[in-house]
Amino acid sequence: MTLDCDGLGGAPWARPVTRACCTAILVSVATVPACAAPCDALRDVRLPNTTIVAVTLVDSGTFAMPPQQRQPAAEFFTAFKTLPAFCRVEAVARPSTDSNIGIEVWLPIARWNGRYLGVGNGSFGGSINYYRLGDALRSGYATSSTDTGHRRRPSDDSWAAGHPEKQADFDYRAIHETALTSKALMRALYGSDPTHSYFNSCSNGGRQGLMEAERYPSDYDGIFAGAPATGFGFKTFVSGNLREFQERNGKIIVYHGDADAPARNIMFYSKVRAQLGDSIVRTFLQLYLVPGMGHCGGGLEPNDVGQWLRPGDDPEHSLFRALEHWVESGVAPTGVTATRFAVDGDPTSGVAQTRLLYPYPRGAGKIDSVRPRQDSR
Repeated sequence: MTLDCDGLGGAPWARPVTRACCTAILVSVATVPACAAPCDALRDVRLPNTTIVAVTLVDSGTFAMPPQQRQPAAEFFTAFKTLPAFCRVEAVARPSTDSNIGIEVWLPIARWNGRYLGVGNGSFGGSINYYRLGDALRSGYATSSTDTGHRRRPSDDSWAAGHPEKQADFDYRAIHETALTSKALMRALYGSDPTHSYFNSCSNGGRQGLMEAERYPSDYDGIFAGAPATGFGFKTFVSGNLREFQERNGKIIVYHGDADAPARNIMFYSKVRAQLGDSIVRTFLQLYLVPGMGHCGGGLEPNDVGQWLRPGDDPEHSLFRALEHWVESGVAPTGVTATRFAVDGDPTSGVAQTRLLYPYPRGAGKIDSVRPRQDSR
């Protein structure tokens, strides 16, 4: 197990994670049970309508993902054996008598970057998004996911029939309850709120992010919404009412593949612009249309725009990093370089093509094909 005690000592949020415990862990893996106190203290957190079910100190490289119902795509994070040590908190929120919202919060023991990253769900939810949790934790974020209030296959919506409260949980309440729970646990472990809070997901997850900005504008500072299913939901739909989020200085970046029927999100963008005016919209909302991109990614043209967090990402090549820079430095993105890897979704395979993308309504640049490096042997 490897922990950097120096990564804990200086920052105010790190004080509850004691240097003595960290040092003991470094000395011997056998001492870990005695040093579980930082995580165990989270058992005592009291939250309205929420029960802490389990708190576990997960040693570095030991997390085993529960069986999933689908084969991960190539770009999904699956290197769970590379994850650092973290506190894994499992909780259930019951804001109504018919609610049963499963929540997981992962809190890094060391090298927390001070930020919170909430992740969303595709289709009809029904499970914790471990791929995005691992992706976020590896990059230093405290992170969380929810099953949206039920445990079913992503394509199964039978749980909603005759259950309006479960519909409300799925439509908007589960993501909000997850954000509240996550921040309370961060305060208990680190002694402060995160410096900034972000949300990142695609499809239904993109819709979840926009719904958060509309209904709970103080939950997140930045929303990265891929291909938002703005016409998707049971009773509650995205309206475009983002004034309060904008007044809080929140920022939103939406991306959508133009091979993925983007018309609804072009209409959404136009609706917000009609409500608030173009000059205001430019201060907090950008839409990127990605030529040739399929649903959330993929395609035969440059389609990687920072949907997944990777070491070394920068605002010039990742819209998520550009969103962070916008939130934290006040510098609006002017464009991003989209990438197609030689093997789709695999950055280790090398870059095959790039293309400059600009905020809507400006079009994209031409494809720049990258010559493969010659073997010098």
